[in-house]
This record gives sequence, structure tokens and C-alpha cells, in this order.
Amino acid sequence: MYQLTEEGKKYLEDDLPEKKLIMLLKDGARPMSEIIKLPYSRIAIGWAKKNGWIEMKEGNASITDAGMSALGSKTDVENTMQEINDKGITYNADSLNILKSRNLVEESKGSEDSSIKTEVVKKKGLLERLGLVKPKTQEIPVEKSEVDVVPTQPTGQIAQLTPDMIIYGKWKTQKFRKYDVNAPAPKIFAAKKQPYVQFVENIRRKLIAMGFQEMKGDYVESSFWNADALFMPQDHPARGIHDAFYLKNPKTGSLPDENLVAKVKATQEGGWITGSTGWGTEWTKEFAQKLMMRSQTTCLSARKLAEHGDKPGMFFSIDKVFRYDVIDATHLAEFDHCEGIIIGENLTFRHLLGVLKNFADMVGAEDVRYKPGYFPYTEPSCELFMKLPKLGWVEMGGAGMFRPEVLRPLGIEKSNVLAWGLGLGRLAMFKLGLNDIRQLYSDDIDLLRNTPVVRE
Repeated sequence: MYQLTEEGKKYLEDDLPEKKLIMLLKDGARPMSEIIKLPYSRIAIGWAKKNGWIEMKEGNASITDAGMSALGSKTDVENTMQEINDKGITYNADSLNILKSRNLVEESKGSEDSSIKTEVVKKKGLLERLGLVKPKTQEIPVEKSEVDVVPTQPTGQIAQLTPDMIIYGKWKTQKFRKYDVNAPAPKIFAAKKQPYVQFVENIRRKLIAMGFQEMKGDYVESSFWNADALFMPQDHPARGIHDAFYLKNPKTGSLPDENLVAKVKATQEGGWITGSTGWGTEWTKEFAQKLMMRSQTTCLSARKLAEHGDKPGMFFSIDKVFRYDVIDATHLAEFDHCEGIIIGENLTFRHLLGVLKNFADMVGAEDVRYKPGYFPYTEPSCELFMKLPKLGWVEMGGAGMFRPEVLRPLGIEKSNVLAWGLGLGRLAMFKLGLNDIRQLYSDDIDLLRNTPVVRE
């Protein structure tokens, strides 16, 4: 005696997968890319092809005349399923074997009754002798689940090469099935680097290849290096609690050697030997000692100038900065800055524009704009703009020539210094075709899977 498995009962009630497929195709052909997304596609395609109900051409599947005929009637397999469900027995041995191979029927308890088995065997032999059914001539695929099915191949054709065939040379006498380029295959998502991480690494590699050396520093910085050494007055609005994160514990840190501190103080208050009048306000060590989360990596440039001295050099940093910004499509409270300086004699603002054009080329921006800008530590200064599809023209960062008020206290007498600080996240938005900077850190699996791997 037999009974339907849970899967068999489901198909008896809802129709076989291959029947569902031809019902879907009865109104016209459908692309295979759409069909393989169906939960039952692997089973349906295999058995529909075996039954001659569908044909695939140029990436589309369509129903055949045999398939249209099958829509209007019950197949032997369906009738056998109904018979087993109602009576627990069938005399259609071929359909029974198919159902067994598809794991749609199983022997019920007490099915070891030899008289019933003998009767089935006798009936099958009688029908074969009368020519009413054909003897089994081929293997029927074992259908264990809806995700891993190998449909029956035409008689005598081999679909898979086995180790035994190779070891004993059996492959020489076998006829192999032709490769079907239209057969559906599972989409494989190989491991790859997160798109923004990959972008940052590409920019870093290009700058190093151009001869730049990378600068490193700590997230926590003193107000001296973050602002004072960059000729930013202590009462500048950007120093306010609303634009920077200051530490509560510890609140203050140490200052560099007294000689440098004295030069910065003199420059801030009266211009020192720079030819400037300074800011004309009192400068205090207490304010300069305040510790903060650095608001710009330009502090690394100031430290590097004091260390490197008045000789040629090219340096860059790619690192995090922190600002008390309102988070939106182009702003984050924590983001990556791409800082750089070039030290040398006879450098001009024109050279700086060439450097910025290089960054535009790195991300494939053909149309860029330069707008005059103001920064306390550079003159002349400009801002770089690129156009994003939905956001329009977006500022990518600022650049300029370091002022004498910055250079002289740090020991730079004869050289000029080109400087820039770009928002790396905004450059990545342009390169990756994004319209919201928050997408760079998204856990959207489709976005991560569909972003191509680009190594430049």
C-alpha cells in the first residue's frame, strides 16, 4: 500500500510544478530570467521539458502544442496520485515509479502485504505483454527537493561525468548530452570588498603611485594643531561647541615646544614677521590646550610641515574627521577627509587647480567647477564642485595656498605649499552613482551585490 508524502499532497491539491509553469505560459512566452525566480522553477522546467510541454529559444520559454493539450486534461501521473490518495494502490507501474523517484509517494504502514505487491507486479507484466505499456528503459531523476533536481535525459545520454567513467574508461563508449546554454543556473554572489572600502583603497593606491607619502595621526587632537597653528583665531565661529566635539575628560593636552608656541602666539596677535597684522585679539595657551575630536585632517599637514621643514615633499592622508553636522544626503557627523600638501619653490595656484583636476579624473568627472572660497589658513582659496544626477552641483571640498601666517611659524621660509581637503565620501557618491552619502554605509544587500567590482 502507498500513500502520498506531504509534498505529494501539496501537489495534488495545488497542481504539479510543471502544470503551474504551462499555465503561466499559456498566454505567451516569458523570459527565463523571470521564470527562474519562481520557487518551483527548477522542478517545473525539468519535467515540462521532459514531457515536451515547453520549448526554450533565445532566452524565452513558451508552451508547445503538447503543453496546451495537457492543460485540458489530467496526466497519468496526476491520475495515479489521485488513485493512491483515494485507495492506497495503483496498477500504473510507470507512473508509480515516477512518483517514487520524485519522492511524492511512500509505502504506508502495513504495506508489506505480499499479495498486494504480487498483484501489482503481475498486472504490470500483463500490461507490458499486451503492449499497453512500455517497459522501463531509462532512469527517472530523483527529486528530493525543489532546489536540486536533475531532469531525466533522453535514453542513452549521460548528463554527468563520474569518477568511475574516467577511471575505467567508460566515457569512451558513452553518448553525452549536449550542453544547454539556455538552462537556468543559480546566480552566484561571490565575496568581494564593500564598494566604499574598495573606492578608498583605489584612491590611496593612486596617490602613492604618484609619489605621495601618507600622513597618520590620532582622532583626538589639541586645539593648537587643529586650529591655532592654521591661523584660525580663537574666537572663530568654527571653534564653537556647535561645530566641534570637545572632550570632557581629559579636557586639555600638552603643547609643542615653547619656541613654536611663541611664534604662533605672536602671529595670531600681531602678525609677527609675516607682514600681516594678525587677528588683533589676545591668544591664550589655555584655549590652545583644549582637546577635541579633530574637525579636519589639515592638522596633520601642520604637524608634517613642522616636522619636514623647508624642503620639497608631497604628502596626503585619508582618515576620519568629526563635526557637529546635521545628517542628510551630503553630510555626516563622522566622515573621511582626503587631505594633501605639496611643498616646493615656485608653486602657483595654477598648479593647485591641476591637482584638483587630477582628483576629478580619478572619479571620471568631466564637468567640474571651481568657486572662490575662504579659509583662514589659505589665500587664494577655492572650492571644487561636481554635479550629481539628483542633487545637482555639490561641493567636494576646499583648496588653497597656505598663507605666510601658517608657514613662517612652522619654519617654511622659501617654499610655497599647495593644500587641499576633500570629502572622500562625496567623491565616492559621484563614482558609485549614489545620491545619498548614507548609502556608503548601507546594509542593503541588493546594493552591495549589484555594485560592480572595479579595480583601477
